[in-house]
Amino acid sequence: MAAISSLKTALHGLRRNPVLFLGGLILGLVALPQLATQLAQIPLLPFGLQVVTFFVMPFFAAGLYAMAGEATGERGRTSLSTLTAAGREKYVPYLLAKIVALGIMIPFGIALGILGVVGIFAIGLSAATTGGGPAMGVGVLSLLGVGALIVLAYIIVLFLIQFFPVAVVVNDADAIESFKQSYRLVRSNIVPTLGYSVIVLVANLITMAPITGFIFFRSIQSTQQMQQAGSTAAPATMQAGAGFSIPEIAALSAISVAMQMFVTTFLTTYAVAFFEAHHSGASEPDIDGDSVIPEFE
Repeated sequence: MAAISSLKTALHGLRRNPVLFLGGLILGLVALPQLATQLAQIPLLPFGLQVVTFFVMPFFAAGLYAMAGEATGERGRTSLSTLTAAGREKYVPYLLAKIVALGIMIPFGIALGILGVVGIFAIGLSAATTGGGPAMGVGVLSLLGVGALIVLAYIIVLFLIQFFPVAVVVNDADAIESFKQSYRLVRSNIVPTLGYSVIVLVANLITMAPITGFIFFRSIQSTQQMQQAGSTAAPATMQAGAGFSIPEIAALSAISVAMQMFVTTFLTTYAVAFFEAHHSGASEPDIDGDSVIPEFE
């Protein structure tokens, strides 16, 4: 299976180049302030940090993709010097590609937002004029159907453009050409890309499960505590029940950085290995990663 072959190439590159995990650690540390402030529920600051992260992350992400390219390529070896060299060289095209990707995704969010507002308004109007009943049920199902179609379209678009970062860094594509290359690769390799995407999805779910599960549990616990306290609870009590304690924030942040170090590094290397194996004109790399990629000095 093609997805498994590329997986072996990625794992082999990681085994020969543990320095890749330092690149993943750097990415985790860059995202850490945003996560910590979100857990602490500090107003507005997480959004500001998200904006800063959006502009800082491409430097290190491009560097990690370049390192992964060297690790799975003909050289078979990489170093942190590649991260900084590729970060400087590929920062602008990578950032521009991220902005284009954001522009592609925003309309889906707007469409779902408009659909939600229309749905709430329509349901409220129907309930006020007809008292609900079958007609309102049909309307709700119709809105859910339209929403499902929008989400499906969003997933398909993500599926088609998912390799644009690799195209920018290891194939010297510009911001627009990177999406074309990703589309052509996926269109020509639908089944292998589905297999690849399943492996990526499973890896992401495993990564997210511990943190998401704990946050979900604590949110339910906090809600129950606030309900038990009642409306007469002191403001300090309400605030304490709404957020995470400092030890919890520290523990979740540490776990997040560790998971980012391992999983982001793996997914980046796997994406490069798969792209190089299936990109038009590229030779199929064997387990030793015999393929040609740009070198960064």
